Amino acid sequence: MDTDIWLFYAVNHGWKSGFLDAIMPVITSTSTWRPIYAVALVTLLVLGVREFRQSKSTRYFRWFGALVVSVAVLDPLSHHFLKETIARQRPYLVLGDVYKLVESGGGSFPSNHAVNNAAAAVVNTVFLPRFARLWWTIAVVVSISRVYVGVHYPSDVVAGFLIGCCVGYGFARLFTMADRRSNAHQEVSPRHDVR
Repeated sequence: MDTDIWLFYAVNHGWKSGFLDAIMPVITSTSTWRPIYAVALVTLLVLGVREFRQSKSTRYFRWFGALVVSVAVLDPLSHHFLKETIARQRPYLVLGDVYKLVESGGGSFPSNHAVNNAAAAVVNTVFLPRFARLWWTIAVVVSISRVYVGVHYPSDVVAGFLIGCCVGYGFARLFTMADRRSNAHQEVSPRHDVR
């Protein structure tokens, strides 16, 4: 048996329990996370406005920008380019005896849930590293849930995770570098007295 399929059944069948059957569809649903993400983004904007007024720092604005741009670029790119080009069928359409707990659409490779959550974990870790365990726990659990509920192979999730990490890191670095350049420019710019 293919390793990917073996791992799929190891999670989809081997971890089967009433508790996980109840909680994994909630964890894997974008409806669960969408309001949480919305509140988090609004909070970043509010903190950004406060911080900018107090110290002219744009750290929170750049954190907000890195998150939004990462997902805005990755999600459609992954869905419309990679998924449609590769056109891998979902495991429940190919394999027998799959415990499918949620609905899904489109191709299987890569997992957009893994892509987006890994990107968010990287960006959040760059801007607030002391909560890194929380960011990565969320990303890993959501990604594993996609296999448990029967809509992705482990390789879909691993590939999505790697793609998300790379692109998320790229945008996080881009936004932090822009912040450093802005701060450096402010430090070396001559001050003009108003007379």
